[in-house]
Amino acid sequence: MMAGDVAHFVLVPFMAQGHIIPMVDFGRVLAEHGMQVSLITTPFNLCRLQATVDRIDRSGLLIDFVSLCFPTEEVGLPEGYENVDVIPSPKTDVKSDLFHKFFKGAAMLAEPLEAYIQQMQHKNLKIPIIMVTDFCNPWTRKVSEKLDLPRLVFYSVCCYTLIFDKIFERNSEVGDVFVVPDLEQRIEVPRPTEYIFFSTPEFEYMRLEIKNSDQSADGLLINTFYELEPMFIERYSKMTGKKIWPVGPVSLCNKEIADKAMRGARSLVGDDKILDFLDSMAPKSVVYFSLGSITRLSVIQLKEIGKGLEAARHPFIWVIRYGEKSLEDEIEKWLREDGLEERTKMRSLIIRGWAPQILILSHASTGAFFTHCGWNSSLEGISFGVPMITWPCFADQFANASFITEVAKIGVGIGVTETVFLQNYTVTPIPTPILVKVIDNGEEMRKRVLDLSEAAKTSFEIGGSSHKNISLFLQKPILRK
Repeated sequence: MMAGDVAHFVLVPFMAQGHIIPMVDFGRVLAEHGMQVSLITTPFNLCRLQATVDRIDRSGLLIDFVSLCFPTEEVGLPEGYENVDVIPSPKTDVKSDLFHKFFKGAAMLAEPLEAYIQQMQHKNLKIPIIMVTDFCNPWTRKVSEKLDLPRLVFYSVCCYTLIFDKIFERNSEVGDVFVVPDLEQRIEVPRPTEYIFFSTPEFEYMRLEIKNSDQSADGLLINTFYELEPMFIERYSKMTGKKIWPVGPVSLCNKEIADKAMRGARSLVGDDKILDFLDSMAPKSVVYFSLGSITRLSVIQLKEIGKGLEAARHPFIWVIRYGEKSLEDEIEKWLREDGLEERTKMRSLIIRGWAPQILILSHASTGAFFTHCGWNSSLEGISFGVPMITWPCFADQFANASFITEVAKIGVGIGVTETVFLQNYTVTPIPTPILVKVIDNGEEMRKRVLDLSEAAKTSFEIGGSSHKNISLFLQKPILRK
């Protein structure tokens, strides 16, 4: 933009950690380019972000965190149900109903969001306001249309996966698998048992709303980088007819240790303890095991994971998320009685709850990432040059896993083909030889992921593809309406 030109970006993330965190990172990127940013959240989510908020405040970046009251009572949700990862999942129908209420509550934020934007407009008529909204918030379309605001949609999903989601959704004749086009080797992507949403009439309506939201948007911002998937970025742009702006990996805006440690939420394990553990281990020797913030596993499954990690005889960091209180009690009882933590205490660190993931992945001692293949986690593994062991759990994660293992060839899978999101799954043993192979014999894989890591960092630096995309995006005439 011209010297002195400033735009006010209103960012509206979907209320799930895998959506909020990259949106906060993107907000930082915009603020570092001199833009004014407001990030819309709710009291529960603001509390989780408080350490990040405080640090951003001290940095002087022009980012305001705007807390809007989430209408839990009005939609029939318990108090505090303001994030996907706090919604329990005992049965398919129960979880589907809770999610439906959650999306309904999110859409009811339209009125207070509109009031906030109008207040900002009245404060300074000269500063243009631009909305950047998560793709899971299609309700923002009506707000932007009513206020005549430019609106862009932010995706924390790669273009490779978005292509197949569109193809499977549109074409019922594709069959159970889709063969990736334009590649020398044959790669098959299985039809997911579910997409982003459940297969119910309410969520079919949600899909249609997202489709309409994307079609009316002024462009799509994708948390990826051009060098990682050039063919798929171009194909998706043609498929949607939209300008695609690859602006990632946005996690690379977190350069200081404190930023990496505070990102998303505070861990119950101190940063110093985590770093001391990693510092005490040999380079590229630690297995980091985390299946994301939503997946909940049974104690039977956790026992299998524990057996596999212990048998590999490599040091490991294992992130365990409880979910419901009853499951927390059951897990802690098992950990006490089994003695795994005590037996492996010289080479293990078990983290309950939230973990500072990029702090761990960026450390020289981390040698493998056992992941659920959420795109944020996948991109973070790539950004820090860590080969992956893939265990996709639901939705887009299966396509992400095929990208990791078969396209980029920077990971190996354990053969999981069914969702674990609803806890209706077969117990999966953890194949110890795969862990050992990735750590000890994965030289070619490690070289490929390190090359991609360098490309990711270069893309995000001044002159790199993502940095140029952000600069060009900010120069668009649309921002001067």
